[in-house]
Amino acid sequence: MASRGQFGFGSFVPPNDTFSLTKTGLKLKVPREPPGGTYLESKSVLRFGSTMTTSADLSNLKGQLHVRAKGHDKCPSHRKNQVVFLCQDCDTLICTTCSTTTHKTHNDSFVEISETTQQNKSKVRDFVSENEDTRIPKLHVEKKSAEERLSTLKSKYKNIRDKMKLERDQCKDLLDRITEDYLTSCDKMEDAETELHTSHITDLDERIDTFAKLSSECKQTLQTGTDVLVYDSATEVQDMDINIPRIPDTGVIEFTPSKDKLGHLKQAMGVIETSTDHFRAYFKRCNNPTIISKFSYRDKISSVCPITEGRAWLCDFDTKTLNLINNKGKVLQQIQHNSNIRDVSLDPSSGRLWFCCREERTIYEVSTSSTPVRRFTTEYYPHSLCVTREGRVVVGTGGRQGYKVVMHTADGQVLHTVTIDRSGAGWVRSTTQCSVTGNICVVSNKLISGDDHDIDTFSRHVIVYNQTLKPLVHYRGEGIQAQEAVTPEKFDPIKAVYDSKGNIVIPDWKTKTIELITGDGKYIKTLHTNKGRQGVVGIQRDDVLWSRVVLDTGEWGLKLLKYDSD
Repeated sequence: MASRGQFGFGSFVPPNDTFSLTKTGLKLKVPREPPGGTYLESKSVLRFGSTMTTSADLSNLKGQLHVRAKGHDKCPSHRKNQVVFLCQDCDTLICTTCSTTTHKTHNDSFVEISETTQQNKSKVRDFVSENEDTRIPKLHVEKKSAEERLSTLKSKYKNIRDKMKLERDQCKDLLDRITEDYLTSCDKMEDAETELHTSHITDLDERIDTFAKLSSECKQTLQTGTDVLVYDSATEVQDMDINIPRIPDTGVIEFTPSKDKLGHLKQAMGVIETSTDHFRAYFKRCNNPTIISKFSYRDKISSVCPITEGRAWLCDFDTKTLNLINNKGKVLQQIQHNSNIRDVSLDPSSGRLWFCCREERTIYEVSTSSTPVRRFTTEYYPHSLCVTREGRVVVGTGGRQGYKVVMHTADGQVLHTVTIDRSGAGWVRSTTQCSVTGNICVVSNKLISGDDHDIDTFSRHVIVYNQTLKPLVHYRGEGIQAQEAVTPEKFDPIKAVYDSKGNIVIPDWKTKTIELITGDGKYIKTLHTNKGRQGVVGIQRDDVLWSRVVLDTGEWGLKLLKYDSD
């Protein structure tokens, strides 16, 4: 039964078999009509697979285009006539009327169909022979090989998993043994030091008793003693050891936790090597983050600071306001300040909110009563800040003549400083600490030309420092594949945050993507590509991203994305 299909014809979708129809040099592949089928009239647009041929392209084919079905011996243009010739110029079977009309200029290329039969039979015979002797057997062999490989996949991956679990258990055993050795050493040192200090205290008690008793006797001698007794007492005092013994020096015992637990554990565990180029599309499809929530939020957002699952503080620089919202966009609390708030950060130890004000160069902590309390003033204009797990306040500064990263104590004492650029305008757009390694990651924002109010006139890159601000990594987009490879001048990070595994999440303004790299600057994957603009992000402890984006509606809003960084 005739039906409509993808080819754009009127009343019948032919089988897959096609033949070539050529007219004035334009060669088209068109479907053939089955025996007993109907002739198909062309429409203004013909579709063949992914190729579209318009009526303008067929301007030389006047009138209607008729299609002859496979095996049908009637001429599609002159339905009462049988096809008797092959027009070799057009590679088309035609009737005698066609030979004197539309194909009359091709008469030197006409061949009777019967003269081509032997050659065509040979072609068909060769095709059948090649299929039966070679192609089909090879396909069966390939199928059997694929089935055998499929049947071994379960045991193959079970073996790999078993090795991983065995290595994990061995690592656990070693960690337990190391821990036991450390604890035993600690116990022995505690016992020895306890005995030493106990002995010292006993000695002090004895000295106290001796000196107290002797002092009492000396007082009595001074009052009533004879000259001989005074002499003997003076001699006794003179010969005594009157020095106060010092607290014994027991040395120093300290335990320094590893700063790169993840890296060392991976090294101890072993390496998994994969070749996943042919799985790239599959992984990309499977690893798309889950959208937990999305909602419109029209106010400008310069910083997003999630505090618990489902709530986050939003910083709006223009309105001098902090809004606490839930994951539906409802404002739960608002803090109004008297100066523009540039960035916010959560103290991981106390849970209190900190923020910086650029114009007045001040750092504030929000007290339990939700009242901002000024903690200290900075020498340079603060553009970003991060409160570390050690209680340090890391401030990213900006200026017309260079910019820096400065680490302070909670009361403003400067501990470490690193200068990113000594000349020219720029600022540190983002500052964050890794909960795994303790490293500090910043986004450098240098003005290269034009107006500093234009976001596209800056050169940006990501820098990772250790806890004393010694540089470890400079990342400029290496490995990112968007529409094309990302080069340093096309890399445009506007924020950087660490996830729970120590990886770095980077929203990119130009490519409208969210990228994921390792803590040592190795590209992992593109987490998300947004249709509209991509803004700043914040991250919850369970690796849920709060991402400011332009939604499909055209409005600015937020998406909450849950992803897996493995």
